[in-house]
Amino acid sequence: MSSSSSKVEKTGHSMTDLANKVVWITGASSGIGKALARDLPVDCLVLPFEVTDYDVLAEKVDEAWAWQGRVDVLVNNAGISQRCLAIDAKPEVYTDLINVDLIAPIWLTQLQLARMAEAGGGHIVAISSVAGRIGAPLRTAYSAAKFGLIGYMDALRTEIDR
Repeated sequence: MSSSSSKVEKTGHSMTDLANKVVWITGASSGIGKALARDLPVDCLVLPFEVTDYDVLAEKVDEAWAWQGRVDVLVNNAGISQRCLAIDAKPEVYTDLINVDLIAPIWLTQLQLARMAEAGGGHIVAISSVAGRIGAPLRTAYSAAKFGLIGYMDALRTEIDR
């Protein structure tokens, strides 16, 4: 499992316009998350935590919201990958990857929804992959998690985009 870092950032750029928005990027210690965080020259709070430590996620959400009084954009980016044939994959490959790449972003999103609604709205971004639309060889667990993440976000969009 990967340990994740998050950055909660008060931005001066735009998604269409991110001026004065607070952006929370999970997985900001490396890869895509680090690049996203680096491209936003803003005040930031580094909030290290393990995305699958479900017992502390609510506390981390409280910390993120307490920093500037809100979170306007949540970027669910923390994740891990896989490279092995399905025939060689042990059950823990699937459970570990699905926990990090699917269950953790779902749960982090769930913990934000009511607060974002009460604050007048917000944006939730989920970093997926082409492997979440088209199954890729050596990526059975990764594809399964990313297909699930896309499905969750599509269903969530239909519930809140009215």
